[in-house]
Parts: sequence; structure tokens; C-alpha cells
Amino acid sequence: MTYFQNLTPNDLVTYEGCRVSSIAPEIDKHSKEIKRYRMSVKGRDGELEIRKFRPEEIRHLIDTEVMEVQRGYYSATRMRDRELYGSRELNGANAHQRERVELIVQQCRLMERYHAMGMKLTREGVGEFRASLIDDYETYQSRKFYGTQKPNAAQRLHRLPANSTLLDTFRKYRRSNGNQNVFLPTKSDPIDLDLQASADFFFVMQRLGKYATSYPASMKKVIDDMLDDVEEENTYRASIGRPLIKVLSQRQYERWIGLYLDPFEVKMQREGYSAAVREFGFVEQGRSASAIGQLVQFDAWRAHMKVLDCTREEYNRMTEEKRKEVKFISPWVTAAEDLSTRAIVGVSFSKTPNQEASLECLRMIYRDKTYLLREIGIKDSDWNYVCLMQEGSNDSGSEFGKEPFGGAMFSNAVRLLSSSQMNGAAGVSHLRGAMERFFWTCDLKFARYLPGYTAQNPQARNDRKYLSEVCICFDEFQTLFLLFIAEYHKSRHRGLNGQTPAAKWEKLSQGVEYDITQLPSPAQFREACGYHTTAKVSAEGIRFAGAVYSNEFIRHQRRARLVDRIAAPGESVEIMVDPYDLGGISVLANGELISVRSRDPEMAGKSLREWQEERKLQRLKADAEAREQEGARREAHNRWHSLAATIMQSSDIGIFGYTKAEVERAKNELEFGKGQHEKPFIGRDEYVDPLTQGGFETGRGMQAVADDEEDPDNLEDEPKTQMDRFRSGSRNRKSSKKRK
Repeated sequence: MTYFQNLTPNDLVTYEGCRVSSIAPEIDKHSKEIKRYRMSVKGRDGELEIRKFRPEEIRHLIDTEVMEVQRGYYSATRMRDRELYGSRELNGANAHQRERVELIVQQCRLMERYHAMGMKLTREGVGEFRASLIDDYETYQSRKFYGTQKPNAAQRLHRLPANSTLLDTFRKYRRSNGNQNVFLPTKSDPIDLDLQASADFFFVMQRLGKYATSYPASMKKVIDDMLDDVEEENTYRASIGRPLIKVLSQRQYERWIGLYLDPFEVKMQREGYSAAVREFGFVEQGRSASAIGQLVQFDAWRAHMKVLDCTREEYNRMTEEKRKEVKFISPWVTAAEDLSTRAIVGVSFSKTPNQEASLECLRMIYRDKTYLLREIGIKDSDWNYVCLMQEGSNDSGSEFGKEPFGGAMFSNAVRLLSSSQMNGAAGVSHLRGAMERFFWTCDLKFARYLPGYTAQNPQARNDRKYLSEVCICFDEFQTLFLLFIAEYHKSRHRGLNGQTPAAKWEKLSQGVEYDITQLPSPAQFREACGYHTTAKVSAEGIRFAGAVYSNEFIRHQRRARLVDRIAAPGESVEIMVDPYDLGGISVLANGELISVRSRDPEMAGKSLREWQEERKLQRLKADAEAREQEGARREAHNRWHSLAATIMQSSDIGIFGYTKAEVERAKNELEFGKGQHEKPFIGRDEYVDPLTQGGFETGRGMQAVADDEEDPDNLEDEPKTQMDRFRSGSRNRKSSKKRK
């Protein structure tokens, strides 16, 4: 099980926001296990640095968002999205083109560096620094492609271009203001040589398609009408000098109708749906899956029962008049089912179908849901069904984005999580047969045994008076449905040959195809399933829900000009929050989402509800402790306050301003000691003992080191001069006078 085994050229790995260009595992010769990963990290200034991390350290780096694995980052759809927002990355480039452009940009950066050191932009000037350019260029390639600090003879490296080529490339780089897209080949519109023939064929088939209509006409009538239109079109084309449509025989057009028109559509339009199904229909079991997450089906179900539109706590506080005014609603359940195990991996409840409910269900399939069962009293069952979805299947209902404008949140979230989607038609149950069968089971074995059951139709209701039976509140319905899911996972399933979904999950989760380390990063979850909100900018950072978020970017905003800041102090900024993980937030700045981690490392993985409950409990404990010690606090406060006032009054001490040194010190203290929660991560294999680099242990004196070399400042062995004898005599005379 590795973290990088399924990486493709379309994926991006970053460390502290810098791209990782090469990942090479080091394998132990005896145990054949991976000892460490050697990575080439590209810094802000374009230089490459070799970092080494152990496999257990990789999990920590991914959880704290220091390292991110963004799958599908260079896919065509996501590159097109970033291009719409004006991103200056290599839009539309493949992996080979990105590699070639990165080498060219590195050449330009080296030219820019040595030009600042005094290199003239001429062939002779570049020739003076060519040896240094070659050394730096080969070192960059060895770190990027091979993960070594220095190049060697076994590596195949690209040669540095000629001086004239370097000058031309550097001038183009400066004229474009550092835009890498200038080095990509110019795109041109494709030219189709058969475009006219295709247009003529489309003109003919568009008219022959009238044969498949609900007002059936004979084939001869359709062809005659088409020939009349062709004759009229040819007359117009002849007047403007364009090529004419070639007229074929009657028999040829009959062949085209039978060859290119959909026979099912023709049959259904001319003779009806039943005739088409009898001739072309067949029965099969539907889609299947053999691994967890290979296919996850989503659907929403309106429960066939009525519940009270309030919680039990609210209902108990109401008067009899208020209780009569409570409305009856039919709750909606949005669920996700893994097709290979028939396990329910996500569920959400709502009063009306909406996309927020579908996004909550999507986020839940990547999370351990056992805590939900513990809260309702289930102790012998677990719901740790974390599913890495490869494909999602849903209909085009309103909860999954039926609206064409502004209603594609669910589809966009599936794409951001590096999954594919099959968006089928609503109302066609056999496209999602397993999901529909689960809801049918819920109706037969769950809803019909509860008060307020309305049934699928009035005939199936029999003599039950559902309006007089309604007594379940909306929150109680959610608890009852979760209890039914726990029962469902432990029940025998006919689609699994008698196995239970829990047993099937346990069996398939032991396979090599179930790799939980391939989950999307926390930043991807926030962008896909999170919600937009605002947060205040304070001196500590960005404050949201009682937690403080800060990083280097946020701290630098404090010293920037007001016009350059994302928000002034005290104002609000737009953020994206994942309610299931408050370990970090994404701040919208300059059209991009920037990940900002929490200053409290214990926030990682905590949901908003868990964090709010912990904060509430901490405040209650702190208030109780403060009340116990309030008397002692007041006594000490009054004592030192009065004593300090007496001392200042007697000494006539006042404050008359700050010196320049005090101002500079206060300015430096704003940055000193900040960022302790995001200090650089040093792997175990990267640690260097300071004792081996000339250091010494504290508490011990430094031992003198014997030095055989002569001290150039030693004057003992030099011959005496007259001036030296004069100074010695002067000292002797002074000492003799003092003795007298």
C-alpha cells in the first residue's frame, strides 16, 4: 500500500505549496519494503531541493495539508476551468510540453540571475558565464529527474542551448512578463477537407429524418419532399457560386433511411412504445461492481409517511393550541449505496429535495459514521464504511442539479473529487435498480410499521387513517431511519447470495483494490462539498467558529497596504468550510482558494458540531473555576494596583514617548515567534546532528583544540627594536617612582 502508486501525468503533488517534480522510493534490499521517499521540491525561486520522508511521515503531512495530492489537476476540464479565471499556467499542455517548458523557464531564470550579477546580454557576455550556467542547469536536471544533489555520468541530461538561443528565449520571456504560455506552439483551428460533403449529407438526412415522426408518411413521400428541398437549395447555391448537392437515386435514399435512422426511434414514433419494446427490448440484471467504490448509486426518496415539522424538544414546550398548528411533512432521504457490497455509505435528511442534502451525502461516504450509531445507543455495530468512489450514478432530479444555470454543484463536486459521473434520466428505475430496491425495502420493512404511513397509493393504505396517527417528530424520524440502516447492514441480502452487506464489506475491504490512502486531500473536500461563508480578520489571523487560522500569507497581509489586502482589519473575508473537518479553511483571495490551517493542531478531523460542543464544555468548566477564584483575584488586583499607583506618584514617573530603537524592536516583535504551528517539517532521515557540524553540548566548556599551525599575530619571536626598548625603560622608571 503506497501513497503514490497510481499517480498519472494529470496529477499534481505539492509540498508547502511548492510542486514536487519527482518522487523516487528507496526500497530495502532484504525486506523489499519502502524505507523512504526521495522527493524533488521546487522552491518559490525555482530552485530544487531534495527532501526525504518515511512512509509513516507521509500520512502526517497529508493530514496537516503540508503535502497535497491533487488528482486530475492537469485534466482537460480542470485546466479549462482555471483558464476561464485567468490563470497563467500552461493551459492545454500535455506532460511532455510541460516538461519542455519548465526547462526553458529554468534557463531564463538562470539568465536573469546572472544578468543581475553583471552578465551582459550579448553572445560574448553569455560566453563568460557559460560554465556557471552549465553547472547550475545540470544540477537542476539531476535534482528534478533523478533526485540526486549533483549530476553524474550515468544520467542523461539535456545540453544547454547555444548563446544566441538563450538570448532569444530570455528576451521572449521578459517581453511576456514571465508568462510560460509563450513557449507553447500556436494553436490553429482544424481544417476539415470534407466539410462541404458533411454539410450536404446533414442537409439530406435532416429531411429524411421526417420518416420517424408521430404522423407517419410513406417513404416515397418523404424522399420526394427532400428532393424538392434539394432542388431549391441547388438553385440558391448556383446563384452565389457554391458547389451543388449531388442528387442520388431513389433506392439509395431508401438505403440511407434504413442505415442511418435509429430503428427503435422509427418503430416507437410510427407504431408506439409497446411495439418498440416488443421488438427491441430485453431484460438483464443491470450494472455490476466487483470492488468497493467502483460504482456508487445516489438517489432521493420521499418517505411514504407524515411526520411533525418540529423537533421533540420544541413539541414538548408547545401549548395545545400551538401543537394543532404544527404542519405535517413527508421527509426526503438522500442516500448513497455501494453497488459491490449493497452497503449504505452516505445518507442525509431534508424537508425538500435540495443540492445541500446531496453534497452532505457525498461528503459522508468518505467519513467514518460510527459516531452516529453511538449517539443513538447502538454499541455492537460499526459504520466505518469509508468509500473511495470511482464512479457515481444519479438521476437528473433537482437534488442533483436539474437546473441548467447554477444547479451543477453536485456534478462539479464529483469532478473535483477525481470521480466520473453517470447522470441518467429521472424516473427510469432500472438505471439504478439496486438503489430503488433499497427504497422499496424501506417502504415494506420500515415505513409501513410506523404511525403516519401514507403508502404508495390510497388503495395500499387499506383502512389506516394516517392523519390521526401522526406523532413522530422530524428528528425522531432521522433516529429511526439510522437504526433501520444498522439493521439492514446485518440482514441477509438476496443480491449478495445470502451474505449480509457488513460481511461483504469486510471481505472486499481486505483486497488490494481497497486503498484508503488514495482519499482526496482536505482542500479538495472543502472545495467540492464545503459551503461559502464569511469570517472576520483579526490581529491573530482569521477567526471562524471560535478557532484561529493563520499562515505566512495571512501574516504578510497585516503589513501590506490597505489597497493590496484581501480585507482590512475588522472586515470579513469569503471562505470555504468543510463542516466535517475544521482543521483548515480555504480563503478566497485574488480569484484563487488558499488553504489556511488552524493554529490548534487538535482541530484536524473535527466536525463543526464536535468543536462547538467541546468549546461549550470548556467555557462551562472555565466559568466554574473562575467563580471559585474570583475573591482571591480581586484581592490581588486591588493590592498591586494601589501599590503601583503609590510608587508612580511618589517617584514622579511618566511616559514621554518611544525611541527609535523601541519602535524597531516592537516592529520586529510582530513577526518574531509567529508561525509556530506551521514550523518546517524535518523528516527523521533529514535530521543532521549539530555535534557533527562543529557544535557543542550546553553546560560543558569548549575543549581546547590543539592547533599545530603558527599564529600570524604572535610577536614573541620577533626581534626587539629601539622603540620596544624605550617603552620597556619607560615602564621601569614609572614603577620605581611609585616605590619611592
